[in-house]
Amino acid sequence: MNKRTSTGALLGAIVLATTATLTPAAAAGNLIKNGTFSDPNAPAGGYVQYDDGENIGAWQVGSSTPGGGVTLYSRALTQYTYQAVDIGAGTLSQDFEADQGTIVGVTWKHARNTDPACAKDMGDQSYSAQVIPPAGSDPIGDSFTPNGPRFASANGIQFFAGHDHFNLEFAGRAPDGCGPLITDVVVKVIGHVQ
Repeated sequence: MNKRTSTGALLGAIVLATTATLTPAAAAGNLIKNGTFSDPNAPAGGYVQYDDGENIGAWQVGSSTPGGGVTLYSRALTQYTYQAVDIGAGTLSQDFEADQGTIVGVTWKHARNTDPACAKDMGDQSYSAQVIPPAGSDPIGDSFTPNGPRFASANGIQFFAGHDHFNLEFAGRAPDGCGPLITDVVVKVIGHVQ
């Protein structure tokens, strides 16, 4: 899968947004399902591993390295309000739809891995997040690295919806797991171009 960032598409979205009238979007729900990874529940104080080809609710699990996957952490392990996913050696993706001509914002929270079993062998905590439009268009995204063990908002992604169908993908870089944690993923329409 193409992992490059498209500055041209982003620049086009910025130019379009600054030359057109931007109106606020009506309050709309999250375009992503299960953004807090609450379904299914991980065992209290534990975790569940998911391999390439499995699903966490509407999220599809893939592998960024041979034998990779992701791990769903319970709220007790994340030490946070929500369950979270360690995207260590895997990818996590979900399709979503947005109306053409809208400005879409993608937000989430991330943290360095909090699993005590990972303390000695902490994997690479960087990862990529990208929105992938239909074939023929460049992905929009970037690399991210959480600063500490407490969940904080990532910089996120904003884009102009020139299509109506997209895929959001997070890809870890820790070859043996113990990667960063992500949760509270929200995709919302934040404006309209008129």
